[in-house]
Amino acid sequence: MNRQKATAFFKVIAYIGVYGGLLLPLMFIPVVIFPFVFSKLISFQILIGITFPSYAALAWMDPKYRPPKSMLYTAILAWFGAMLLSVIFAVDPNRAWWGNQERMNGLFTLLHFLAWLTMAIGLCKKWEDWKRLLNYEVILSVFMAIVAILQKPFPNILSFPAGDRVGGLLDNPIYMGAYQMFNMSFLALLFLRTKNKAARIWYVIVIAFDLVAFFLTQSRGAFFGLMAVIGSFALYYGFFTASKKARWGILGSAAAIFLSYGVVYYFRASEFVQHSVLIRLTNLQATTTTRLMAWEIAWKGFLQRPLTGWGLDDFFILFNSKYNPRSLEFGYYETWFDRAHNTIMDVISMTGIFGLIAYLSIFVTLFILVWKARKKGWIDLPIAAILTALPVGYFLQNLFVFDHPAAFSMSYLLFAFVIAATRPTFAHQPDPNEKAAEPKSHPIPWTAFGILQLIFVVVVWRFSVLPFRASMLAIQSNNYLGAGQLDQGVDLMKQSLALSTLYDGEQQFLLTRDLVSFFEGGKMTQFPNWRAAYDYAKTVNDGYLSKHPKDTNALLVYARLLHVGFPAFPKDEMAAEAKHAEDIYLRALQTSPKRQQLKFALARLYAQLQMPDKALALLKEAANDDPNVGESWWYVGMYSRLDLHQEDEGTKAIVQAMKAKVPYALTGVSDALQAVDAARVQKDMDLMKTIYGKLSTLPGGSVDGYLAFAKEMEGGGLIDERNAILNALIQVDPTLEPKLDALRLGKVQTIDESIALAPVATSTGLASSTPPTPDSINDTSTQQLSTSNTQAAVQPSTQVATASAAGPRIGH
Repeated sequence: MNRQKATAFFKVIAYIGVYGGLLLPLMFIPVVIFPFVFSKLISFQILIGITFPSYAALAWMDPKYRPPKSMLYTAILAWFGAMLLSVIFAVDPNRAWWGNQERMNGLFTLLHFLAWLTMAIGLCKKWEDWKRLLNYEVILSVFMAIVAILQKPFPNILSFPAGDRVGGLLDNPIYMGAYQMFNMSFLALLFLRTKNKAARIWYVIVIAFDLVAFFLTQSRGAFFGLMAVIGSFALYYGFFTASKKARWGILGSAAAIFLSYGVVYYFRASEFVQHSVLIRLTNLQATTTTRLMAWEIAWKGFLQRPLTGWGLDDFFILFNSKYNPRSLEFGYYETWFDRAHNTIMDVISMTGIFGLIAYLSIFVTLFILVWKARKKGWIDLPIAAILTALPVGYFLQNLFVFDHPAAFSMSYLLFAFVIAATRPTFAHQPDPNEKAAEPKSHPIPWTAFGILQLIFVVVVWRFSVLPFRASMLAIQSNNYLGAGQLDQGVDLMKQSLALSTLYDGEQQFLLTRDLVSFFEGGKMTQFPNWRAAYDYAKTVNDGYLSKHPKDTNALLVYARLLHVGFPAFPKDEMAAEAKHAEDIYLRALQTSPKRQQLKFALARLYAQLQMPDKALALLKEAANDDPNVGESWWYVGMYSRLDLHQEDEGTKAIVQAMKAKVPYALTGVSDALQAVDAARVQKDMDLMKTIYGKLSTLPGGSVDGYLAFAKEMEGGGLIDERNAILNALIQVDPTLEPKLDALRLGKVQTIDESIALAPVATSTGLASSTPPTPDSINDTSTQQLSTSNTQAAVQPSTQVATASAAGPRIGH
């Protein structure tokens, strides 16, 4: 093969890498864990791994395909240098390098984006090159938009049901919003750079699809990012254009957009806004407390490790170590953060001051280069305005979110475009920095290329293909385990982990969680090989934790397995397994000392092991960590009252649980019985009425349970509420009416007295008698039960849920 053909060969493969890289957001292979992230980035890794050696050979042969000298490219390299330092000095270097399947943000993956960027700026240097590439990208954006739009009428189109906010092939609405923000900016640039009417009509059609998909995401961060793009573009273009007509047209259009939003915001309470996709974009009262707490933790982490940070992708370790107990006030979902939800705070906490300076230098150099390029005439005003405005919007929206696969593909596309556009070759002008002499070229490096390609194929196979295969097997294992097939599921998980996957955290979690479900469902010991499966899960957990000893969630899941498993062992082994569970819980607490969930779980273990002092001390510690969380006080009260028989202390804690800033959420009628009984003991009639008001919303009721609740109302002197419940019960179970006849006729004052006077009980456990006649019911001389509140009563279920059946509720 001669030099010309070799160049063409390498060039075609390299272009496949550049154009194929933009297919990343479209990739969706639903046979792996986290398919909307993992399948995309593994595909990207494979593509770059296969094509980059060809680009390297091309750049070696011909200098014109090498990356141009650029301050922005240097800043990006400095950013990667800072990230490498953070990996070397990371708290968990393994996680910092490889990342995990859910995010895939380890440095190994990010280096593939650097390789893609290098290929793009080496091959695409003129406006014509970038025009083709951007047109290709916006075509992809149409497909992405159509899929997202179709999720409204067909929410199951991607197998995973979509919610009210659509994410399309990116699944997450935030990701889709950011992706379309970039594409609409590119579309605006292409529109302004062409005078072809047909092309402009096409761009308007495309932007219409992208805009619909954008609004269907209802992503506030992306929306305000887009508004920043519009505002920055209008100011830049309007200030520097020589055309008054264009200036006032651009500024007027931007003003109309902002004014329109102002009108929508003013009428945000109207029925039109409340029943449209605009409702979320006008709701600026969303809870930001948990994010502010995460930002505070990030800052504390920076102060503790200011130079290189905690390590790329290691924010979860920092968050857990400095966990704020207030997080539980907002639900368990808000207690597990692996990002600060602010890119700047992520950068400063994970990569330190070196990372922050390098990251910010990317944007500083970008704005400087765009400014100089316009002044030198290399780019026109529309390009300069877009390349200034889009980074502003991107940076602003990243103050509320974090980068993700689609954002990486778009941001590196933007950076590559800026590097190309801020060189004289972009406008077909000679580069004054280039030497007049012909650049030195090299012969075709067939041997070096073959060796490099082989190395990259091995890397791709070992670090991309095998992990993909392992993830497929793990999903199949999870499906078998979910179907109750223990042996088949464990065997597949063994095959998965035998591949030496780099991302075994998800396998550890799935296997352990599924075995916990087997134990809790009473099914585990029904399998002959249950002990072997249990021991294998322990081996998996021990292996994972040896590499990631500070993973709080992994420790909690492992401790939970040991906790639910130890009662299944013979007595001579039970103590050792229980001690093992305690040790893992304590290790977890060392990684997250203020986390209530850990204390609830360990307290429950102590209760089972007859260690009341330790159990109660942990529960009180959790309650004192944040007194506003009612759940903590509930567990204190239930354990004190039912297990330790401390009536006064227990009922006081239960009352406090119900009156906390974040009250304990009653899970059923049995909880309501405990709560109302405690309120009665503490003579808190207002709380009794509050609990009564919630009764109709609670599951798990029965005739006996509601009857017990009516007795509580009676004991507290709330006769109207008692009567309302009894009337509702009579409608549900007419056999109850004769048992309450004496009460209805005024012969007795209590439910128990009335039942005691009734004939022998039936199979329902309650007395029966001849139903009263209409005359006796309407007799004004009798004390008739009230019927005015019947609708407030509940519909009892067939289950019996009494207070005695509840038992101590410790743990979550």
